[in-house]
Amino acid sequence: MWSKTSILLLSIWIFGSYCVDAQHFDVPNGVSLRKTFYDFNTIRGKNSSAIREFENGFELAYLRAFSNQFAVLVPLGLGSYRDSISDGIRKPYFSVGAQAQYHFTQVNYWLTPFLVGGVNAVFPQGRTFGMELPLGLGLNVKFHPQVFLQAQTDFRLSLKDWENHLQHTIGLVYLMTNKKKEAPAQLDSDEDGVPDELDLCPNEKGLAKHMGCPDNDKDGVPNHKDKCPELAGPEATMGCPDSDMDGVPDNEDECPNLKGLVEYKGCPEPDKDGDGVLDKDDQCPDQAGLTRMGGCPDSDGDGIADKDDKCPDAAGPKDKNGCPDTFKDSDKDGVDDKMDECPFAAGLKEFNGCPDSDGDGVQDKFDSCPNVAGPKSNKGCPLIEKKDQEVLEFAMRAVQFDLGRATLKAESFPILDKIAGIMKKYPDYKLEIAGHTDNTGSAGFNLELSEKRAKVCYEYLISKGIPQGRLSYVGHGANNPIGDNKTEQGRFLNRRTEFLMLPK
Repeated sequence: MWSKTSILLLSIWIFGSYCVDAQHFDVPNGVSLRKTFYDFNTIRGKNSSAIREFENGFELAYLRAFSNQFAVLVPLGLGSYRDSISDGIRKPYFSVGAQAQYHFTQVNYWLTPFLVGGVNAVFPQGRTFGMELPLGLGLNVKFHPQVFLQAQTDFRLSLKDWENHLQHTIGLVYLMTNKKKEAPAQLDSDEDGVPDELDLCPNEKGLAKHMGCPDNDKDGVPNHKDKCPELAGPEATMGCPDSDMDGVPDNEDECPNLKGLVEYKGCPEPDKDGDGVLDKDDQCPDQAGLTRMGGCPDSDGDGIADKDDKCPDAAGPKDKNGCPDTFKDSDKDGVDDKMDECPFAAGLKEFNGCPDSDGDGVQDKFDSCPNVAGPKSNKGCPLIEKKDQEVLEFAMRAVQFDLGRATLKAESFPILDKIAGIMKKYPDYKLEIAGHTDNTGSAGFNLELSEKRAKVCYEYLISKGIPQGRLSYVGHGANNPIGDNKTEQGRFLNRRTEFLMLPK
């Protein structure tokens, strides 16, 4: 028994000595004297009313704070208990232990609630020593900078040869003043003389005037704010050089050696044609001209700018729109009738005076669709969209007739309706309907049958509002096969009705 007791006391003594000698926190030490109320009966009887039947005692303790919120208490207690195992007589016992306190505010704050937990050794008279774990809550109330009223309640959990019970204490805590300790040396990871807590660049050696940040190019702009840390430049351009001093740094300046404006990326106001008239004032910004002409050229020098001159290559008076007296222009398009291929229709010089109404680059006399723009490769008509072309190709197989007759089957009408819609979509196109057969039967019969079938489709489209003048039909019989008439598959391919869209 005494061997275990000696070991426990030695452990508590070592722990307490460490607490007393710890010097690495500038926080207070203290002592406490508390009145103790031991409540064994509530746990024994499992009756809350038994809480009034206290056993008395007192406790003297040493307190050591390890931080502003964490402290360790080494208490020495003396009290009494009624032995529930042997004779029930009140007997004295003493205890010693170590308890940790976690304070929800600073240890020396005026009102400090805390949690407590630890370990105690108990030495009751007439019994072997026991061990218990105290777990509870407490509250400190400051009456003086060094004096606190303390109340604590905890549950004592028995670990060895003792009884679970409640314990309540109330008393005073006195905090002993410590000598003012020197503040610990401030950490300076990069050894630049600026402590880490103030250093904006704690891992880079820098300058105090830049809060510890370096300035590689020594331009007065620290690296972390410098967009060009290796090239010296003013603060106004974030440390980047500005050779022409226009406020636009060289790395963003499209004209770094020519003073310009921010809105033009460091270049002067633009003059694309280089005629000395700025684009914003130039009436002909893409043609070099004269200042007196607002930046427009006057090729014939007659005082009328080319853009207003009907004869820009021949000088003439203003009342003749810049054309000479011998100039005759019946359609008023600026092309002399002698050179005008369309003298009575106003046109364009590039087409020798002939018009291009839809502006597609194909003059009207060669344009199959003069009022709708289209590529030259398609005679100036718009290209038929792929989806519409696919409908026309599908119709070649989808339009069906009764066997050996020119009577449309019911499934043919929806596809013919779609073809009517396509014709309305492309008003500058006409449609040619061509009927074809295989070589079964006589040539005369097949020719007649193919033409009748094409005509039926022609008449149906007219009934859907397509003008007769935009439609034509023809029968080819078996003359244009696309498959081998010796096979059933080939003959099937040859029996078809084709729908061909053509520019007018």
